[in-house]
Amino acid sequence: MGHGRAATFPVMLFLFVSCGGCGRDGAPADAAHPVEGGTAVIAFAEDPDILNPLIYQSAASGQILVLLHEGLVEMGTDLAYHPHIAREWRFSPDSLTVTLPLRPWRWSDGTPVTSRDVAASFALYMDPRVASPRSGGRLANIDRVTELDDATVAYTFRERRADQVAALGHFLFPAHVVRTLEPADVGAWPLNEAPLCTGPFVLEDWRHGQQLLLARNEAYPGDPSRLDRLVFRIIPDKTASIVELETGGVDFVEDIPVHHVKRLAGSGNVVLQTIDSRLVGQIYWNLELPIFSDRRVRKAMSHAIDRSIFCDGLLGGFGTPAGSPLPPAVWAHDATLDPDAFDPERARRLLEEAGWRDEDGDGLREREGVPLRFTMSARKGDPVRENGLQVIRDNLGRVGVEVVTRIMEFTALIEEIRRGDFEAYLGVFSSRLAVDPSPLYASDAFDRFNYGHYASAKADSLLDLALSLTEREAAKPVWDAFQRHVAHDAPLCYLYYPETIAGHSRRLRDVRPHVLSPYHNITEWWIAAADRKYAAAAAD
Repeated sequence: MGHGRAATFPVMLFLFVSCGGCGRDGAPADAAHPVEGGTAVIAFAEDPDILNPLIYQSAASGQILVLLHEGLVEMGTDLAYHPHIAREWRFSPDSLTVTLPLRPWRWSDGTPVTSRDVAASFALYMDPRVASPRSGGRLANIDRVTELDDATVAYTFRERRADQVAALGHFLFPAHVVRTLEPADVGAWPLNEAPLCTGPFVLEDWRHGQQLLLARNEAYPGDPSRLDRLVFRIIPDKTASIVELETGGVDFVEDIPVHHVKRLAGSGNVVLQTIDSRLVGQIYWNLELPIFSDRRVRKAMSHAIDRSIFCDGLLGGFGTPAGSPLPPAVWAHDATLDPDAFDPERARRLLEEAGWRDEDGDGLREREGVPLRFTMSARKGDPVRENGLQVIRDNLGRVGVEVVTRIMEFTALIEEIRRGDFEAYLGVFSSRLAVDPSPLYASDAFDRFNYGHYASAKADSLLDLALSLTEREAAKPVWDAFQRHVAHDAPLCYLYYPETIAGHSRRLRDVRPHVLSPYHNITEWWIAAADRKYAAAAAD
């Protein structure tokens, strides 16, 4: 059985026996013009951890949540914020209070969205019983949210900062539901798997480890989805998802491994598109461990790794070496900050200076009898990371460091990482386009994404200053200084900025992936009637 509400569209899909020429409700359709109806099947690499905006941790959850929920403001393709559920925003003369009249909007159960929902949502984010990882950062600058009337809300900020409008984009919760729920029990809320929604889709069914079924939200006040439904099939193995794309089992794969690109491009059945990257492939060091407490050791590791093997080999040229914590798609990226050079001799010198020497000539360095050995983990299903572990192991082995590699299912792995139960982790981080890297680097962000527990008073000071500047021209030099300081400290090892290659079947039309999201215009996707092949069937 599914774990959401009773499915309006059951999960199992079957081929139409005869549907050619039929549009929605049986009407004829012109394949050259967008029409409503149909189902798209999307390959999804992992099961979301939880569908609650307060406490989710995985990128998979975030990708589903943005289809179910919308905020008062949203970022456009120009990477600037615009009013959304809010009709507009009006700042006070001192810029510390912003007033937002709301558009007529509804929850998926038909209940109007009101200022009570906005105030209740902010209270939940900041409630210590909830312990939301999003309570810090930009939300921490909000002093209070005030209901002026049912359709008007005001935010009052503690200080004037660059990200004040971005802070208004948090997801909302229905006050008429959450007022009956205990914040301390947030991990067990029914909303976690049967959310009420403000976005273009609703969750109809979730079969963990198998698939999620999203249907058009018929109560959505915005432009409705052309498609009736989306099926997100959980396919952890990337090669399997490519096979499904080639054979018609899925219609969209968001991250095509580069070694499949040439074949898919020549097949004639798949459309490929490249997306600018907001991603950073990087190694998280656990700085609580003595082995990584010395900056010289961390820098030595970085200089020992040949990034060209990642960029030219594993990424097939669809990536560039990384030197900054901010990727090129972010406006504040410092393009003058070079990656650490591949220099094994320098790596050896740094390790010697830090007291790690091969005293017994066995090829492995030791210090005070402790070998320079650690375990590095990565998620299963990503060939770049799986093979990248071996590259790192071989590179570091040549300078006297032994790396034990471990590949795990993502859900179990990320739980260990969040607990701090790791030594080194090869991961990929998706950076905020509204620049705010504090969840990864602020010393008060250990409960968010600062997994390695990096703490630097200078980094904190630069973060605070950069986030206080509302003009990009003034903020850019500060962001540059922040990037250079962090690159010097090396709390993480920046390896590559991967480009993303999305692929979709030719039956899926008007697909325009963007750095915002591979699904950013998903409500405009459509399938001609003659190309439809799925119908709902009353089967479990």
